[in-house]
Amino acid sequence: MNDRTGRNSEPTTEFYRLLSQAFEHFNAGLFGGTLPACLLTVQRETNTMGYFSPERWGNRRGERVHEIAINPAYFASHSLVEVLQTLVHEQCHLWQQVFGQRKSQYGYHNREWSGKMESIGLIPSRTGAPGGKKTGQQMSDYPLSGGPFLKACEDLVAKEFELSWIDRIPASRESSQIRESMELSEVNFSLPSNEEILGAKIEALVPDITPLAIVVEERARKNKTKYNCPSCLNNIWGKPELRIKCLDCNRVFEEHA
Repeated sequence: MNDRTGRNSEPTTEFYRLLSQAFEHFNAGLFGGTLPACLLTVQRETNTMGYFSPERWGNRRGERVHEIAINPAYFASHSLVEVLQTLVHEQCHLWQQVFGQRKSQYGYHNREWSGKMESIGLIPSRTGAPGGKKTGQQMSDYPLSGGPFLKACEDLVAKEFELSWIDRIPASRESSQIRESMELSEVNFSLPSNEEILGAKIEALVPDITPLAIVVEERARKNKTKYNCPSCLNNIWGKPELRIKCLDCNRVFEEHA
């Protein structure tokens, strides 16, 4: 259904259809179609690009399903391949929850999970680059050049897949899941255009993304309060409800309206 401008008037349906398309594509191509259905959500969880939560959802029939959440605040500052890395990273947690023999404790990434990641062409790394630890907390990863994951990504964009809606206000803090260490220029793609589609920062492709510097400045301003001296008009910034005096005229600073 389109509105008067010809645009899709159901952005929720469009967005989640594409997210589901990516999930099913990787399920078929990397997991043999064995992953059960789960509930995909978008959550602005602080400092993470995504997470897996087992049996998080239930219904009146007593059924339970797992959740994979993706943080849209990190879309703009990352490339499409990095967003897809996050999804598949969490799909590996789903695989381990259902089929694993040595399940990880919450938040931890053990050898079984790490081995599954490597088998599909995503190499676990604490630093997001070659040489990083492959098990532990807050684990990142990087794609194996020529591996199954990147091949699946190429097959996905060949279907004209793209993220149709992007959060215009990027996260002001870097994610603990480092996603910016992989140089896709070192990867041999089957088509040169795939490098641009998968590797370009999304903020360079979508108009009106708020610059990260402005987001950081606005957040800092909201976390501080401006005070001024009613006599000499000196100004300072500090946490809310400070009780301080001006050393020049011994007047109490007042919160700036």
